[in-house]
Amino acid sequence: MEYYYNIDRFINQFENSKYSKGGKREMKAKRLNLDKGNIVFIGLVIINICASYLVGSTGIYAATAFREYGRIDLFNAMFVIEPLARSISLLISGRAGEYFGRKQLYIWSVGAFALSVGISAAASSGTVFLIARGASGFFWGLFFANVFTMINDIVSEEEYPVRIGIMQTVYSLTLILGPVLCGIFTERWSWRISLAVLFPLFIIGMIFVGFFMPRSKTKNRSSIKKYDKGENLYINRSNKKELFIVKLLKQKGYLTIILITFIATCISCSGNYIPLYAQTVLGANTTISAVVLAPCNIFVMILSSASGIYISKKGCTKTIFILMSGAILIGTLIYVLTLFISSYFVIILSTAIIGIGVGIHQVVPFAFAQRHLDDKLIAEGISFISFVQGIAGVIAGMIYSSTMRNGIAFSLAFTVVYSVSLILIAIFKYKVPQGEK
Repeated sequence: MEYYYNIDRFINQFENSKYSKGGKREMKAKRLNLDKGNIVFIGLVIINICASYLVGSTGIYAATAFREYGRIDLFNAMFVIEPLARSISLLISGRAGEYFGRKQLYIWSVGAFALSVGISAAASSGTVFLIARGASGFFWGLFFANVFTMINDIVSEEEYPVRIGIMQTVYSLTLILGPVLCGIFTERWSWRISLAVLFPLFIIGMIFVGFFMPRSKTKNRSSIKKYDKGENLYINRSNKKELFIVKLLKQKGYLTIILITFIATCISCSGNYIPLYAQTVLGANTTISAVVLAPCNIFVMILSSASGIYISKKGCTKTIFILMSGAILIGTLIYVLTLFISSYFVIILSTAIIGIGVGIHQVVPFAFAQRHLDDKLIAEGISFISFVQGIAGVIAGMIYSSTMRNGIAFSLAFTVVYSVSLILIAIFKYKVPQGEK
C-alpha cells in the first residue's frame, strides 16, 4: 500500500514540476503574467512622466500663455483652481476605481486628461486655457491615486515599495529635466508645442496599460448597490452606518500617517517659492533660479528609490520616519539663516537637505497604506493620502502668501514651526503596527 502511495506522490510531484507539461505551462503562465505586469508598469511610468512634466513646467508654459493672452491676472487663479479640482477628484478616486474598475477608470481619466491638455494647447483665450487646466487637474486626480493601487495589483507586497520608489524617482527626474525641455520647446517653437509633444507618450502609455493590464481587484457592483444614496461614503456594519473616513482613521497608525503627510507636504511646498527668492533676493535670472532647486530634486530622486528598497526589506520602521523628519528639521533651521544671510550656498544647502526628507516622504505614506491597512481599505486609504496632499498644498499656499508680507525669507523660515511639529509626531506618536499584512 505504501509502495503505491509513494508512486502516486512521485507522479503528482512530477506533474507539478518544471519538467512536466503541466509544470511548464504553469511556469510559462507565471512568466507571461510577470512580463505583462512589467509592460503595464512601464505604461504607468510613461504617463507619470507626462503628468510630472506638466507639473514641473507650469511656470514656463502657463506664464508664457497668459502673457500671450494678455491675462497675466489669471496666472495666480490657476494655482487655486487646479489644486482644488485635483483634491476633489482624489477624494472620490478610490471608490470610483472600485466601482468602475481601476483599469477602466484609469484609461478613461487619462484620455480625458490628455484631451484637456490638448484643449489647453489650442485655447484661443486665457479663460479657456484656465478652464482646461482646471479640468486637467480634476482628471489627473482621478487616475493619480489609482496608480498606486494598480501597482499593488500587479506586483508582490515585497516588490511594491521598490516600484513606488522607482515611480517617484522618475517623477523627481522629470521635475529636473522637464522645465529645461519645456523651455527649449517654448523658445525654439512655442508653448503650444511644449504641450503637444506629450501626445505620443500618452498614446503609448495608454496602449501598454489598456492591452496588458490584468483584471483589477474590484468590488462586486451588486454589493455596492446594496447601499443607499450615501453608498460611497458609508458602510453598513453591525446595523450601524459609519463614515468611511472614520473607518479608515480607526486603522492603527493611519491618523498619524495623515498628520505626517499633511505637515510634510506643507513644508515641501516651500520649493515653489525658491525660484522667486532667487530672482528677487539674490538677483538670479530665470535659468539660474530654476537650477537652484536641482540639488534638492536630485536628493528627492535618490531617496525615493532608496527608501523604497529599504521599506521592502525592513518595513515602515520608526527609524525611517525619524530620518525623514530630522532631515526636514535641519533644512528648515537653515531656512532661518536666510533672514540674516542672503547667499546661494544657504538656500541650496537648505533645500538639498529638505530634499532628503521629501524623497522619503514620497514613498512611506503609500507603502504604509499598502502594508498595514485592511485589504478592502487600501484603495481608499491611498486616495485619502493623495487628497490630504492636495489640500495641504492649497492651505500651505495661503499660509505662504500671508507670511510673505514680511518677506520671502520670513515665509521660508516660518516652515520651522511645521518641522518641529513633524519630528515630535514622528518620535512620540508614530508606532509600527504589530505584524505585517
